[in-house]
Amino acid sequence: GNASNQACSIQYDDLREWLEKVEEDGQLKIVRGANWHTDIGQVVEIMCHDEGTPSIIFEDVEGCNQGHRILINWFTGTRKNLTLGFPDSFNKLDLSRAYNAHTKDLKPIPHKIVDQGPILQNIRENDDIDVTKFPAPLWNPNDGGRYIGTGCFIITKDPETGWINCGTYRVMIHDEKRVGLYISPGKHGRIHRDKYMAKGVPMPVCIVIGSDPLSFLTSSTEAPEGMCELDMMGAYRGSALECVRGKHTGLPFPAKAEIVIEGFIHPGNTAPEGPFGEWLGYQGGLMEAEPWVDISAVYHRDNPIILGAAHIRLPYEYARYRAISRSAVLKENIIRAGVPDVTEVWAHEVGGSRLFLAVAIRQRYPGHAVQAGHITAMCHAG
Repeated sequence: GNASNQACSIQYDDLREWLEKVEEDGQLKIVRGANWHTDIGQVVEIMCHDEGTPSIIFEDVEGCNQGHRILINWFTGTRKNLTLGFPDSFNKLDLSRAYNAHTKDLKPIPHKIVDQGPILQNIRENDDIDVTKFPAPLWNPNDGGRYIGTGCFIITKDPETGWINCGTYRVMIHDEKRVGLYISPGKHGRIHRDKYMAKGVPMPVCIVIGSDPLSFLTSSTEAPEGMCELDMMGAYRGSALECVRGKHTGLPFPAKAEIVIEGFIHPGNTAPEGPFGEWLGYQGGLMEAEPWVDISAVYHRDNPIILGAAHIRLPYEYARYRAISRSAVLKENIIRAGVPDVTEVWAHEVGGSRLFLAVAIRQRYPGHAVQAGHITAMCHAG
């Protein structure tokens, strides 16, 4: 059928239901007894460049808590279709069109605060906090530490307006009770942090390091200032996202998340962070002085699952998602700028959806192609 008229239908409520569907399709492999030093990173490097590979869960990772798990390679093959809520028969262009049609005019649905949820099955505080026991790997041999937060989102609040934001920023383990949080300048979480630090007050944060893929992808899509991504997660699904409040920060986080780290950034507390493999496939720099989060509590479900999204040479799963979402928006931008007869646009995975853009037009007049190229390079999504 016509991809853009296809209704979106999400077949899962959380990461576990998503995994059940993947397992039914025979697309899930379980690996037991791997180590976090080298094994997971090497498997990522072999598996995550290729569309035709299964999703993998590592469990009983050496030196980590029994039953704690990490999932990698989740946005490949028809898992793209499952995640975004469209039929398995759709190819990438179909998906891009359908995704665009579905998200174009979405109105936020406010998240709903509830008292209970599976995320509250285990609450670790004080001496019980030890994030080194989670199966966070050394993703790349030269990384500055174990990154527990890759397929994660960080929930922060503007101290002046009360706006709640979710953003994806990398999270490195410093020790049992501290994690480093690097946020690039200009990002919404960084703007929030700068305000707290300027006031000289601690900044509350909640870090969701285990969610369903759609929630993670929604959090990492650029939303306008003042918009809460928790409400956009609800909008995409068509029903309010249920959240509980953190007992130390009062911040909301999804009731069906797998793992949430809650804590505070205290003004003046910084430590070296990184380096970390970057999204273009090179080793990023060491950051000399980045804030850390003092952990007040770790919430997790029984046998919790980290969502892993490694940054490696392109293409990889994050680039696959960005290609679908950005291609659609890019096409829209070019058409709105007045370029006629744009037939297809693809923001290719090998360019991380930013650096290699292909545009097809039905050529109508001299200079049409040049015009299309200029607009593509200059418009917001391009």
